[in-house]
Amino acid sequence: MRILLENLSKHFGKVKAVDSLNLEIKEGEFLVLLGPSGCGKTTTLLLIAGLYKPTFGNIYFGDKIVDHLSPKDRGIGMVFQSYALYPHMNVFDNIAFPLTLMKKPRNEIEKAVREIAKFVQLDEELLERRPGQLSGGQQQRVALARALVKGPSILLLDEPLSNLDAKLRLIMRAEIKHLQKQLGITTILVTHDQVEAMTMGDRIALMHNGKIQQLGTPDELYNQPINLFTAGFIGSPPMNIFNSKIGRDEEGYYILIEESFKVRFPEELFQKLKEENLFLGIRPEHVTISLQASNNLIPGRVYITEPLGRETLLNIQVGNILLKSIVPQTLKVSSGDKIWINFDVNYCHFFDKNGERIKI
Repeated sequence: MRILLENLSKHFGKVKAVDSLNLEIKEGEFLVLLGPSGCGKTTTLLLIAGLYKPTFGNIYFGDKIVDHLSPKDRGIGMVFQSYALYPHMNVFDNIAFPLTLMKKPRNEIEKAVREIAKFVQLDEELLERRPGQLSGGQQQRVALARALVKGPSILLLDEPLSNLDAKLRLIMRAEIKHLQKQLGITTILVTHDQVEAMTMGDRIALMHNGKIQQLGTPDELYNQPINLFTAGFIGSPPMNIFNSKIGRDEEGYYILIEESFKVRFPEELFQKLKEENLFLGIRPEHVTISLQASNNLIPGRVYITEPLGRETLLNIQVGNILLKSIVPQTLKVSSGDKIWINFDVNYCHFFDKNGERIKI
């Protein structure tokens, strides 16, 4: 099912939770609504579900406006953050509940429940248990099964992994994505976890203050952020972003970073940067480290190290600023060590004074 949001708005008093949103979600697509708390992503999901009514705008499923339809008539399945399972019912009855409301024959319900339970890898022996007797992962499978049992055209997921431990979250991330591809069902996931968004979504709509800041593939948001908000939000650890100024001396062109140090760059890049004052961004993996001084390398000192297993995150003090670099675990440095750093200008991002990307 294709979904189209046309000038969609939801106001709570003077607060514009969703502000003139225009978005097309393709048939069979896995779209992620990503953003910090209060950005409007859950409100958008609840508008699509029919649990909120728009202040302005329209919602289309296919070519049909569904603003007037109640949630039960929209052909959606929904999984909430809390799973919202009925504690007094066993697993079988929880999964069967939507079909029971639809007054389906008992034999049809029995067949559908067992088929969907098998599909989400829920052991049949669990069907007689109550939700309180299940693990978090099992409860999530029940919630998924209940959402899918009636064969919805659209699946809505409201932070379904946030209550799981890190290991189980990793497993369920892959399983949900696999199920979605098997079913080919149009799916919208709401999350504040960018790793979850990057690994699961075909496309990501990054939201802030009720508006979409950038819509694109995970690769596009990571490698081509269109503004400072996207650049600072996408990536773990986040991009290093500096207030910068272009200059020239007897050695050539440079960018002065936070009035602290200079980064040299070629003349052809200078010709493309029209503004004297700008923001420079570079991801930690593109800040390279040397243990020996060399021409054009910038001296710094290790402020603190954060071992991550196969790699190490360095917090480096250069002048009055701290920046981050990701280095191999084999590079042995300690707090207080003097090092030299280099910015790979091929991986630098530039933004104007309004925070918009400068195309190079």
